[in-house]
Amino acid sequence: MDTKNRTRLFMVAFIAALCAFPMVVTNSYILLIATLIGIYIIVNSGLDIVYGYSGQITLGQAGFYAIGAYTSALLSMHTGLPVILCMICGGLLASFLGMLIAIPSVKLVHHFLAMVTIGFGEIVRLLALNGGELTGAADGIPFIPKLSLFGFTFDTTGRYFYVVLGAVIIMLILKQNLVRSRIGRAFRSVRDNADAAAAFGLNVRRLKVTAFTVEGFYGGLGGALYAHLVGFISPETFTLQQSVLFLTMVLLGGSGNLWGPIIGSVLISIMFEVLQPLGQAQMAIYGAIIMGVMLFMPRGIWGAVSTQAARVGRRAPMTEAEALDTKGRS
Repeated sequence: MDTKNRTRLFMVAFIAALCAFPMVVTNSYILLIATLIGIYIIVNSGLDIVYGYSGQITLGQAGFYAIGAYTSALLSMHTGLPVILCMICGGLLASFLGMLIAIPSVKLVHHFLAMVTIGFGEIVRLLALNGGELTGAADGIPFIPKLSLFGFTFDTTGRYFYVVLGAVIIMLILKQNLVRSRIGRAFRSVRDNADAAAAFGLNVRRLKVTAFTVEGFYGGLGGALYAHLVGFISPETFTLQQSVLFLTMVLLGGSGNLWGPIIGSVLISIMFEVLQPLGQAQMAIYGAIIMGVMLFMPRGIWGAVSTQAARVGRRAPMTEAEALDTKGRS
């Protein structure tokens, strides 16, 4: 069996195991954490497109997360639209605003761009905090409707887990198709050397705006899924700390690939639960993690594992079949 078929078989088995997870695990708290991890994977996959593939530093992902959550919650409560349509609208609005923010901002680089995105996230949070009756101000929005499809209501965490799992699979497939396309190759060119990419005729500014637009949709959809999962949102959920948490997940797992944001989302989510008794000290620990990763694993866990596996593969002796095949080709 070749590597491609083994990978497909592993993916099928992995998805099957995830489908069986709510049937095996009946603890509602563990199911909630698992569902939140799925939402974080979606959000961080969008962040990875901007940071890992196009080389732009952003700390405003919590802003897109908030836009999707509030948009979907308000539409579902005041318009009577189906919740699934409200979720999509939340993602689209976040995507549109991401494009508007990116147009004047992408000319900036490094920490200058990071500062602008921090400002964007804080503006969104303050608008929610001072939105009066519309956003519930500091009290937030309670009693957000549950998702219902074809008359079936996903009113338990175990049921909602399948909604998030389906969204994760779809969004990861879309991400892989994007990064393997011509646009994805152009993203990587901009990341590696923007001046060289422009010299070869690529519209660097348009590509950066496109990356932010895609990131906005992923972040907005994740926020919408979160709102209808917990049934309550407030401005304190969408702080700069949340954006730092998202970036930490991507850095820890590894950027510019499929598995890095997944690994980072799982590990940091578990660590977050374990370190909750420490309160504000969590941020110091996350900062230490970022420093450690940048110093000792600049490509993250998945990057380090991939590099080591490649080294082992180069040193491994050929099997008899491979030796005969090589001899036959020579």
